[in-house]
Amino acid sequence: MQAHMATALRPNWALIVRQAVVAGFSGAVIFDLYLWLSTVVPMHGNTTAMFQHSASIAIGPAAFTSPAYVWIGALVDLVLSIGWAGGYAYFAQRQSFVNGRWFISGFFYGLIVYVLMLLLQLGARAFIYPANVGVLLNEVLARTVFFGVPVAFVIAQMDRA
Repeated sequence: MQAHMATALRPNWALIVRQAVVAGFSGAVIFDLYLWLSTVVPMHGNTTAMFQHSASIAIGPAAFTSPAYVWIGALVDLVLSIGWAGGYAYFAQRQSFVNGRWFISGFFYGLIVYVLMLLLQLGARAFIYPANVGVLLNEVLARTVFFGVPVAFVIAQMDRA
């Protein structure tokens, strides 16, 4: 009798990279647009502080000293989004059920990203405690519905193509 061994399929890295770039860019734009509409516009603010906060994760408090750091913050947002989308694309390729249930998968992936981003911010000493429960819920909603779900949708669509 021969023993049957399960063979693991190799990941399609070219597809994962394409999905990461497209889904990451899409997720970053939708996420930032939502945050702008839900936090910056109601407070009659500008996007400078939003992107300076992102830059502060990478370079520290110096990011708040000049509006020039806005571009670094936007780049940090984009690179992080592509990285998170790449992780999701890899996971979706390894677990076939994920793309079939992209909405719920994306929602929970966004929740995981939210928690891990909190840990990154704590480690970088860039964490800002939410002012109230509404702010906390808005941040969770932003990561789950306006980042995780769009990333999952794009990856599921590209997987079908």
